[in-house]
Amino acid sequence: MTISNLEEIECPNGHVFEAELLSAISVSDNPKLKNLLIDEEINLVSCPECGKVFYAECFILYHDSKNELIAFVYPLSFQNQAVQCKIKMRKEFELALENFEEKQKINYEPLMLFGIEDLVLLLLSEQDIEDEEAVLKCLASKLLLDTADIAPSLARKLKIPKVLPFPRGGKKLEAKSLISGLRILIEHNSNLLHYVEFLKKISEYETIFEDIKDDIN
Repeated sequence: MTISNLEEIECPNGHVFEAELLSAISVSDNPKLKNLLIDEEINLVSCPECGKVFYAECFILYHDSKNELIAFVYPLSFQNQAVQCKIKMRKEFELALENFEEKQKINYEPLMLFGIEDLVLLLLSEQDIEDEEAVLKCLASKLLLDTADIAPSLARKLKIPKVLPFPRGGKKLEAKSLISGLRILIEHNSNLLHYVEFLKKISEYETIFEDIKDDIN
């Protein structure tokens, strides 16, 4: 659910006025809000006294159900209250879960961020990964690769792509098969930097595969 509230704010020149600010953003309800946020057009206000245009910082709850991302974004000035914010986040998250129907239950953990810039950086990073995933899907047939997915929240936690390449007919529950698929992909396009990094990780630490194999579908 996307929610806005009338808030009292102060412009950089000291003028106090009220403005409508978004405090909860649901990308599922309104996908366009994600791009507006990335373009730094969310909660951008103009002071009626001096005309100063600025970002009005406030708490924002960001939710993207498709990508399994729920973020509690506190103002940057709250960084020195990180412990209290984490406790507050956990309580509010658990309270919110009680209001979800069983089929809507969230089975992934919330993120705590400070400052809208941190959220924008996260979204931009994930956008880069999604671009590489799209390239993989386009190349899969040509390279005789199959693809499999893991949960977005797990991929985010491990800092790896959520779309995985396997040689056609290969066993998707074997690390060596995934490594082989990654090598085929990277040999064809070495500019897929997130997949290059993933290959390095899984080649050095095959235990990473143990973290994802039960989630592959």
